[in-house]
This record gives sequence, structure tokens and C-alpha cells, in this order.
Amino acid sequence: MKGGFILKKIYVCLPEDIYEALVGLASRRKESISAIARKMLTESIAVEAAKDGIDAVTDAVRRAMRDILKPTEGRLDKLAAKAAVAAATAMYLNSQCISDLGKNNALELYQMARTKAVAYLREKDEEE
Repeated sequence: MKGGFILKKIYVCLPEDIYEALVGLASRRKESISAIARKMLTESIAVEAAKDGIDAVTDAVRRAMRDILKPTEGRLDKLAAKAAVAAATAMYLNSQCISDLGKNNALELYQMARTKAVAYLREKDEEE
């Protein structure tokens, strides 16, 4: 028992360069190789545990955000679909009105209007 803890023995094989670095560190710090290795393992395990904890928190936050945003995303999808149907209905209704007025170039008018609409949508607002 050392420092109030029961210590368990482990046997580790290290590459020679790592072993030499460990011996050098122990010598400079005037501590045993075992004490240095214990400190390094303790710190490394603490870091890994913290990373695991951060990963668990991150996953929990992502799940919570997904659950919160899912209804909003669904609503936005439905609104976008309704807007697309309304736009298509307006387009075909306008084409029919143009045709009913006796204009034979409804497709040409549509293409001109579409070109102007695309240019309008690409313009930046003054507020931006």
C-alpha cells in the first residue's frame, strides 16, 4: 500500500527509446521510473476520460438539437412544398391568361419573365 492506495503490478514492454526517455526523465526529476510512469498513466487516463465525457456531452447536445429542430424542419419542408405548388399554379394560370388574351407567344413571354425573375432574385437587397 502506497499513499493510501493499493498498488497493482503490471509488466510493460517499451521500445528502447521510450524506456531511455523514461529513465532520463526519472533521473532529472529524482523520482523512480515507477512513479513517473504512474503519473503519466494517471494523466493520460484523465485526459481520455475527459475526451470521452466531452464526446458524450456533444452527442447529447446534438441529439437534443435534432429533436428540437425536427418539427421546425418538417414545417419548413411543408411550407416550401406549398410555395412551389402555389408558384407553379400561378405560372400556369398566367400562361392560360396570356393565351386567352390572344397572344400566341406565351412560351416566349414565360421565358422572358423567368429570365427577369432570376435576375431579380440574384440582386442583393439594400438591407444586406
